[in-house]
Order: sequence, then structure tokens, then C-alpha cells
Amino acid sequence: MKTALIDASSAILLYKAELFEAVASAYDLAMAPTVYQEVTVADRMGAAYFDAACRSGRIRIVSGGAPRQLGVELNRLGAGERETLSLYATGGVDFVILDDGKGVNYCRKNAIPYINALLCPRILHWTGRLDRSAFLQAFDYLLEQGRYSFFVVEFAKKCNAQKLAFFMPEAA
Repeated sequence: MKTALIDASSAILLYKAELFEAVASAYDLAMAPTVYQEVTVADRMGAAYFDAACRSGRIRIVSGGAPRQLGVELNRLGAGERETLSLYATGGVDFVILDDGKGVNYCRKNAIPYINALLCPRILHWTGRLDRSAFLQAFDYLLEQGRYSFFVVEFAKKCNAQKLAFFMPEAA
């Protein structure tokens, strides 16, 4: 099973779209301690869910290890994204699920494999974890709720399984 580190905005979007469980079943999901703190703020939607999922081991909280040199650009990111990408650099993770624009730019510049929450329903559909109706409903919800650029949306609408082959989990 592939391991993915997830940031807070992606986790919350997937939770609101009712896709988090499906994503957690498809991948070994991990999050940084800072991300855990962000998603479990009292009275926030999903806080109790994320707390229970982490306590039960459904989502692993990972930390530690000295990352390789990541550069000054990392300091421009939010705390959760910064810690997520630092943890990626320590190894043992296949890719990140990230919805932060600055974080995505950092991934591109540093050859870090990533996807955003908008691509998750498509991947889940291609691997038989979501039927077409559930895929379309989740995709439309994420389009409404996420802050995606025109280019990100167009890629998500037109991409094929070959372009996302690296991120494909084992078939359901």
C-alpha cells in the first residue's frame, strides 16, 4: 500500500466531500503533528472524526528525522505544509496530498510527487472505489469548495489514468 502524507486543507476538503474514508482505505495515510493540531481544533467540522481516526491508527501521526536541505522557500509555507514537506524529505513516504498553492509550487520545484484533493475522486473512481455517480458528486463538491486555479481544474477534468499512474492504489 502506498503511503501519503496529507495536509490539513486536503484532509478537511476530503472529509467534507465524504471521501476521507475511501482515501484512507486506498492509502496508508499519515500526517504531521502540526497538521493533526490544525484538523483537531475544537468545534471545527471534522475535529472529533480526525482525532478518533488518529487515535485508532486509521491515520498515522509521523514526526522525526532530520530532513535533507529544503531551502528558504519552505519557510514561506504555513506550519502544516512546511512540516509535511520536511517529513516527506526524511523518506518512507511515496507522495503528498496537498492543496496549498505555495506548497504545490515547492513540490514542483523540488520534484516531490503530489496530488490535490480534487484528483482523489477521479483516482478512486478509476480504481473501482467510487461509482460514477459518487465520483461526479464528490468532484463537483470539491470544485465548489476548493480554491483551484483554472489550470488545476482543467487538468483534473481532462487527465487520464496514465498521467496519474504513480498515485494509483491497488485496485479495490
